[in-house]
Amino acid sequence: MKNKDNIDDWYKIKKYPHIGYPSKSRRQTISYIKNRDKIAVHGFAPFIHKIISTNRYRKDYDSDGKSINSRRRTNRSRKNRDIYYANNLDSNIYAYYSYILNIHYDEILEEKSLSEVVTAYRKSRENPDIIQKNSKRNNIDFADEVFRYIKNQVDINGDVVAIAFDIKDFFPSLSHRILKQTWCDVLKTDQLPADHYNLFKNITRFSYVEESHLFNLFKNRVIVRKKDGSLIEKSIERIEHLYNKNAVAYCEMQGIHEIRRKGLIRTSKRVNGKIITTGICQGSAISAILANIYMLNFDELIHNEISKIGGLYRRYSDDMIVICPSDKKSDIIQLFEENIRNIELNIHEDKTQVFHFSHYQGRIICKQEFNGKITPYSANRNFEYLGFSFDGEYVRLKTSSLANYYRKMKKGVRRSGFYSSKINNDTKGEIFKRRLYKRYSYIGSKRCVKYKRIQGTTNQWHPDKHIINWGNYITYAKKAHAKMSSYSKIDSQIKNHWKNLHKEIEKSKKPY
Repeated sequence: MKNKDNIDDWYKIKKYPHIGYPSKSRRQTISYIKNRDKIAVHGFAPFIHKIISTNRYRKDYDSDGKSINSRRRTNRSRKNRDIYYANNLDSNIYAYYSYILNIHYDEILEEKSLSEVVTAYRKSRENPDIIQKNSKRNNIDFADEVFRYIKNQVDINGDVVAIAFDIKDFFPSLSHRILKQTWCDVLKTDQLPADHYNLFKNITRFSYVEESHLFNLFKNRVIVRKKDGSLIEKSIERIEHLYNKNAVAYCEMQGIHEIRRKGLIRTSKRVNGKIITTGICQGSAISAILANIYMLNFDELIHNEISKIGGLYRRYSDDMIVICPSDKKSDIIQLFEENIRNIELNIHEDKTQVFHFSHYQGRIICKQEFNGKITPYSANRNFEYLGFSFDGEYVRLKTSSLANYYRKMKKGVRRSGFYSSKINNDTKGEIFKRRLYKRYSYIGSKRCVKYKRIQGTTNQWHPDKHIINWGNYITYAKKAHAKMSSYSKIDSQIKNHWKNLHKEIEKSKKPY
C-alpha cells in the first residue's frame, strides 16, 4: 500500500519570499490545482527574475591545443543564467502539470526505446528509504555506462570517437510553434486542452519583476514568520538576509497593484515592439520537461541513425554525446547540424569536441582533435562528461569540479573565521569546526534519515522527509569511486581533503 505521505509528493511549500502568502491549506490548494476548469482561467502572478553568475576557470590553449599561461587556470569569463521563479501556488501548478507530462513522456520513451537516451530531468528525488536501496540512477551511473561502452568498443573495433555537442542558447531558443505541437503529440491530441493551453501561454509569454526592484519596494515591510508561527511586517536591510530572517512574502497578493503602478512588471512578449516567438523561462518546475518534450522527435531520429552504425547516443539537457566508429565522424557531425536546424536550434560549433580512443602500447589512449585534426598536442587528453574526466583507462573527478569544491571550502572557512572574530562573548575568535566538518569533510559525508512515529500508532515509523542529511561533495565522490572502482582514481583525488580543510582553518585564524 502506498504511504500516505508520498501521495501528491510533487507538492512543495516554497521557502523563498514571493508575491502573496504561501498556501495555508495543502488539501485545498491541491484540490484547486487538480480542478482543470479553474486552471484554464487561472491568473498567474509575475515571475521573479534574477541572474545567477558563476566564474568559469579554464586553462587557455592555442589553435593547435598547446597550453599557454603555464597551464594555469584563469577566470576567463562569468557565466550568467537568467532564472525565473514563481510564487507558491503557481510553482505547484507547474509542478503538477510537469508530473502529468512526465507520465505521458515516459510512456512514449518506453514505446520508442528511448528511456536510456534521455538522462536529464527524468525523475524527481525519491524518498529516503528508496535512496538507501540505490534504486535511482544518477550522473554517476550515466557516466559509468558511457566510459565502459568506450572501453568495450575500443576492444572490439580498435578505434572509436566520442563527439560532444552543445546546443546554443537552448532554453531561450525553443520555438513556441514546435513546443506547442510536441506538447500536443505527448498528450496525443490535436489541440491543447484549455488548462494546458493556459500554462503554455504563461510559460512562453510571461511577465516578471526584477528581484532587486521588488526588494527595494518592500524591504521596509517584508512579511516574516515568527517562531510562534504568526506573521508580521519587518524591515530587512539586505536581500541576502531574507532567508535567515524567515521571510515568507514581499507583500500580500493585493500588492500586485502597487507593483504595477510603479511600472516594475516587465514582459517577454515583445522586445522593441517585435513579438517574441522563441524561448521559455528557465527555473520553473515545468521548464525541464518541456525542454525534453521539445527534443523528442530529434532524439528518436538521432538514436535510430546512431544505432544503425552500432553507436551510442545520449543527451543530458542541451549536452549531447555520440560514441561511434571513427570513420563515421563526419557523417555524424553533418547529421546533427542538419537535423538540429529542423527544430530551429543551432549547434554551438565552438563547443563541439571530438576525442579519439585507441590502443597504444597495451593501453587505451585518448586524443583530442583541434581545428578538425590531430596535432602534436592532441595526446594525453581527457574526455569530460557529466563532471568526470576519462583518459581511456582511468576515470577521475573533473578538475574544475574538484577546484570548485575547494573554493567553496575556503570561502566557508573564511566566513566562519570572520564571524567568530565579531562575536562578543566567551567564544570570540573560536571557529566552530563541527559545521565545517559536516559541510566539507568525510564526517558529514554519511547520509542519514530521521524517522518519526506514524500518528495514532506506538510502534510504526516512517522517514521524516524534512530531516535528511543528503551528505556533501565527499559523499558524491565516494559513491562515484565505489561505482567505478575497477578503473577509478577518484579516491586519490580526495584523500587530502581533511588535511586541506585544517590548513584553511589555521589560516583563517591569522587575519582576525
